[in-house]
Amino acid sequence: MFQLAVMAVAIMSSVSFGGAGSMGVSSERFYFNGRWEHTESYSRTSAPAAMVQFNAVASELELDLEGQARWRVDQDGKQIAVFVTDSRSVQKIKVAGDGNAHSYRLIKVSESNPGGAKVYNISLDSKGEFKAPPKPSSRRIEFIGDSFTVGYGVEGQVGDPDENVFIATNASKSFAFLLADSYKADFQVNAFSGRGVVRNYDNIVPEWPVPRLYQYTVPGEAPADLGQGIASAKLEYDFNQFHPQVIVVFLGINDFQGNPPYGDKTAFKKAYHELLAKLRGAHPGVKFLLVSTRIWPNNDLTPTVKAVFDAEKANGFTDLDFVEVSTENTALHGHPCEHSQIDMANTMRPIIGRLGRWMSR
Repeated sequence: MFQLAVMAVAIMSSVSFGGAGSMGVSSERFYFNGRWEHTESYSRTSAPAAMVQFNAVASELELDLEGQARWRVDQDGKQIAVFVTDSRSVQKIKVAGDGNAHSYRLIKVSESNPGGAKVYNISLDSKGEFKAPPKPSSRRIEFIGDSFTVGYGVEGQVGDPDENVFIATNASKSFAFLLADSYKADFQVNAFSGRGVVRNYDNIVPEWPVPRLYQYTVPGEAPADLGQGIASAKLEYDFNQFHPQVIVVFLGINDFQGNPPYGDKTAFKKAYHELLAKLRGAHPGVKFLLVSTRIWPNNDLTPTVKAVFDAEKANGFTDLDFVEVSTENTALHGHPCEHSQIDMANTMRPIIGRLGRWMSR
């Protein structure tokens, strides 16, 4: 087998790894989308839809992976395999084998909240050959959200057993992935099921709402890592690694849903404004799309997010837009079904195209 460690920097000094996760610097082999922590031994992520792309002539791929995760493998943009990992193992995937170069994507379609997954090696058959990696896209988009953005339960039904969450969640069928893919954009999906801006669903792990999780490179592992005494500064994400042109913020469902008491609206607005200010500081010139939807029981989300949008506009900001999306919540635990995820993508696409000046594909 022709083998290459995913993080071969320590072995081959000519190889520098990067992609959308590190300022668009191309690697000799691989291109990453999503937030990744790169070490000499592995690349680690907890992000839904985190992706490794590469080009190769091959008849078989060997993927050395670890962590509870569900993965999708694409050849030339079309799915050819889906599999699940837990403890460290090597997955062998038969591919074209026709002597021609093809593009491949390894996509983590499950959520890690908590948890994470590691990629140790990507290898080819003995006659295989890696080609130059994909080039950075001129379009960059980030999605910050909750389970609706994750694609939670999208492949399930409302009445399915609770334990089906893992196999029914598929981030590659979320509106976020569909939008990024349709625009051929580099992207990050930083989304966390059950988490809110100031209050998580049913007040679970109240010390870890989205704004705090968002600080870390591997948020699914951050609480455990901090519990082991690892310095926070080492775990915090470097926002210079990826500068989106458009950020889609779809937050607040969990602040105002589930068992009361719900999130304080004044605190919610304050935290939302602070998040936008932080993002503007990290990414000068970025544009925002603030998204809302109708929620049960009080439908508090849309007027509250709209109030944030109106206040931003009143303060002179012209870098943002607002949209309310409709969903058919017939998937697992009352989440958007596949059709609704497509509808949300279609609703947002022209707005994002205008904000990013990407109207032509």
